[in-house]
Amino acid sequence: MQTMLSILTLMGAWYALGSISVASESRIANEAGQTKPLQAGVKIPEVAVKNPQGDTVNLASLHSDRPVVLVFFRGGWCPICTRHTGELIKIYPQVKELGAELVGISPDDTIHSKENIANNSIPFQILSDSDVTAAKAFGLAFQVDDETLEKYKGFGIDLEKASGFQHHVLPVPAVYIVDQSGKIVFAHSNPDYRERLDTSQIISELKKMQ
Repeated sequence: MQTMLSILTLMGAWYALGSISVASESRIANEAGQTKPLQAGVKIPEVAVKNPQGDTVNLASLHSDRPVVLVFFRGGWCPICTRHTGELIKIYPQVKELGAELVGISPDDTIHSKENIANNSIPFQILSDSDVTAAKAFGLAFQVDDETLEKYKGFGIDLEKASGFQHHVLPVPAVYIVDQSGKIVFAHSNPDYRERLDTSQIISELKKMQ
């Protein structure tokens, strides 16, 4: 009996540790400045997102035959994201010429991702990370505070409607260049969503890979 109690006690301890581990790996920061984005030199996580048709897309499939530029952004509702997307559209032909692909990832659900593509004539893939699995795995996810949520609502921005979830989580905008092995060769992020990477640097980094 004593042995059985000891085993149950150990199992309970392991379960508790496992719960702590899962919680600590949720990777949702309390604010943008507390995120810990992945840096160059590591392989990207094995996670999946969805295309506008609702099909599952494994990120590993995106770099299987060519380098890929992954651009995490807040959503089609974000004017600064839309402006940056316009700059990305301008360099997209050069990205293709350099043998790479460009892919946008946001918490928008598939419907809003499709609308973003149509409204802004986006020629590259926009993938939906509405449950923020990818944002968490890349260390970009942070919780939007209640005050900011109310401010957004005043501007007609509904994060729950955009993502289809009630998590109120956004990614820090980021750009990753990933080689065919899945390794990040260039990483850029900024907790200040107003500051975006100059797209000419993407071209410069891709040229280094030639």
